[in-house]
This record gives sequence, structure tokens and C-alpha cells, in this order.
Amino acid sequence: VADFRSHPLKSFLEASLLATINTDDPAISGITLHDEYQIAAPAAGLTLEQIHTAQQNALLVAFLSPAERNQLAASKGSTPIN
Repeated sequence: VADFRSHPLKSFLEASLLATINTDDPAISGITLHDEYQIAAPAAGLTLEQIHTAQQNALLVAFLSPAERNQLAASKGSTPIN
């Protein structure tokens, strides 16, 4: 995309699509997940609630067993996910 503001993630989340925030390749680009949450997401116009939704979406689609998913959610103070 041309810039952060034109990134479709905000509209994806508003449409309740199962969208997440990720890095492409931190070893090559030098961009970390922290950068994505602290710089890119706010610059794209995401609210804290939308960022949280993207995090919950990532947990939902992670290659984890239900027990591992719930353990990770509990360690972060989130509601268990089924």
C-alpha cells in the first residue's frame, strides 16, 4: 500500500474479518512486531480496541492446541478462546 492510512486492515476489522497484525520478515526488514503495534497500527488509524481484536484474532488462528491457546490467553489476562 502507498502509506499506513490507505492500508485496508482497519476496514477489515470493521467488517469483522479475521484479520491480524504481523511482520513480514523481521530479519530482513528490521521491523518487529513491537514496531507494528506501536507505529504502524496507530498510523493506520486503528483504535486500541481494534488492535486488541487483531491480537485476539491472531490467537484464534495460531497453530496451537485449544489447551495451549487458553493457557496463552490466561497468561495475558484474556478470556479463554474456544
